[in-house]
Amino acid sequence: GLGGGAEVKVVKMDATRLGFGDASFDCVVDTFGICVIGRPEEALREMARVCKKGGRVLLLEHARSENGLLGWYQDVTSGPVAKMSKGCVWNQRVEDMVRHAGMRVIEVKHRPGLVKEIIAEPL
Repeated sequence: GLGGGAEVKVVKMDATRLGFGDASFDCVVDTFGICVIGRPEEALREMARVCKKGGRVLLLEHARSENGLLGWYQDVTSGPVAKMSKGCVWNQRVEDMVRHAGMRVIEVKHRPGLVKEIIAEPL
């Protein structure tokens, strides 16, 4: 268990059809999953669904650069990069996807590389 004796159960399931009830969790965390999921907005909607109102969805994701030249480079190389990197689509506009999935973006931090840390909450 984790410190304090908490029991943790690991389950494998489809990120677009989570087997948890609505508002099951105070916090939902995803690290580098959105870029490899075939239907990322569906997965984000599921994260919002299982997160309690007032809870947080924490994402650490590859995302399209806001630098015009670098974003263009990501766009033109996205196909080959995905083929070489287990399907990672590295030029997605993750904040927009989060909003379309029914969440409010609270904070975005730029991390080294083409990575963003996004804190969101379900609406």
